[in-house]
Amino acid sequence: MSFKKVLAFGLAAVMTFSMATCAFADGEVKNANEDPANTQVTDETIVIGLSSEPSALWAIGSGKVENELVIVQNALQDTLVKVDRNTGELLPNLATEWEWVDDTHCKFTLRDDVTMSDGTPLVADDVVYTVNAALEYSPNNDSGAYFTEAVADDEHTVTIGFTTAAPDLLKMLSWGNFGIVSEDEVTAAGGVEAAIKNPVMGSGKYRFKEWNSGQSIVLERNDNYWNPDYKGYFKEIKFIFTNDAAARAMAVLSGDSQVAYDMPISMASTYKGNDQVNLIAHTFGQNTRLYYNQGENAGATKDIKVRQAIDKALDFNAIAGVGTAGMGTEVHSYFPNESPYYHDMFTAEERAQDIEGAKALLAEAGYDDSNPLELTIIGMQDQNDVFTVMQANLAQAGIKLNINIVDTPAFVEGVAFKNASYDLVHVGDLVDARYPAMMVFFKQGNIDTFCIGGPKFTTPELEASIQEFISEPDEEKAKEEALAIEQTFKDGCWYSNTYAEMHAALTAKDIKGYTTIERGFLDCTNFYK
Repeated sequence: MSFKKVLAFGLAAVMTFSMATCAFADGEVKNANEDPANTQVTDETIVIGLSSEPSALWAIGSGKVENELVIVQNALQDTLVKVDRNTGELLPNLATEWEWVDDTHCKFTLRDDVTMSDGTPLVADDVVYTVNAALEYSPNNDSGAYFTEAVADDEHTVTIGFTTAAPDLLKMLSWGNFGIVSEDEVTAAGGVEAAIKNPVMGSGKYRFKEWNSGQSIVLERNDNYWNPDYKGYFKEIKFIFTNDAAARAMAVLSGDSQVAYDMPISMASTYKGNDQVNLIAHTFGQNTRLYYNQGENAGATKDIKVRQAIDKALDFNAIAGVGTAGMGTEVHSYFPNESPYYHDMFTAEERAQDIEGAKALLAEAGYDDSNPLELTIIGMQDQNDVFTVMQANLAQAGIKLNINIVDTPAFVEGVAFKNASYDLVHVGDLVDARYPAMMVFFKQGNIDTFCIGGPKFTTPELEASIQEFISEPDEEKAKEEALAIEQTFKDGCWYSNTYAEMHAALTAKDIKGYTTIERGFLDCTNFYK
């Protein structure tokens, strides 16, 4: 489950998405990042249907990191580095090379052939301005939370300081919200407040053209883009907005748009085999888990026997089948299958449904027919079908599960803070790399304001282990540390793994080049016919 709008520090990194892979394609379902790069340019326009309109188009200046904002900004502003979404490899972009000065300072060498939107060359001062803007306007989200400073060593070399040791922080710098801009561009746009809505800034593949509030945002191809290997097939990209997924799909079928993004996997799967559209489905580095509340307001789920009973009662194959529309299977690790830190933490036998075992554990915890257990799970609308499966599973063991479907603000307030009063919540966190915000649910420093699962089970020792894992420079040692942490999770039965989350979209049959950026978000710049 991912939040539509990011509302708190750390949430952007842990609740949504990244590397797109898919083991489910069978000719009727296309994977992301599989088509060759485009080689032609035209005067055509592509229309892309998004589920909502962004509130801003420059993440750092607005202090926001919204899905749609990042999708648009990624086309307008280049980042220092990029990531190969099929391999996870860190690649040069605006920076040609980099070296760690110490554990928390990295020196970047910039390209000398990049032109910003105002015609001036990219220089180190532009990176310094961008980092300083992040510190000033976005100190409490992923855009600014991990910077301490940026210093221009010379015109084409800049050293960036970070708050924590984390080698994969560099992969975060590939995210769209870290696009580099210059102070002169922001001033020309009318200052920070105006630039949020009128971002003619950066050195990206496309330029901002117009924003018709409530209707559309239009970008125009940057024919002076610094990388000659890139070709933008479409001269213009036009984004339109509707939160009705069926309407987005119908727009593609009617030819009014060419892409319906952010489709619920269950709805998108109904178009499997449809000869009018391509169905795109892919994972993105985020596994979903059922968390048990163990916080100050927790009830029965404080008892490990109750948690273990719930785990035994669940049919994980059925849950995964519904959650992925039959295109995915249950997961047996905190980490995605494609992760270098994946371990087979659970056997198939351990994941098998065991109703009698669940009843026995409930009896030990003091629950039976004369004293039945009643729990509540909180979630948003797109999880309702999954919750219905869980409800039926738990009923077999004598547990009554109430389903509480709420909107996004109520969901965040209901599960992410110290006064949360739910029993169960089904969410995922992004673990495709060792970002400093990963495993945020288990960190002592967040338990007062952000504590899915509650603060009772976590310890300073565990937080220290997580930090060692995130900061460890040796990959083999990091794998050992990941295994030890996950064994601690398993021993405490703090959550139950369910399935790998998936993104889905529809495109017109003649559209190719569906690619992704971080967290599985759409890269709108590579489409072609």
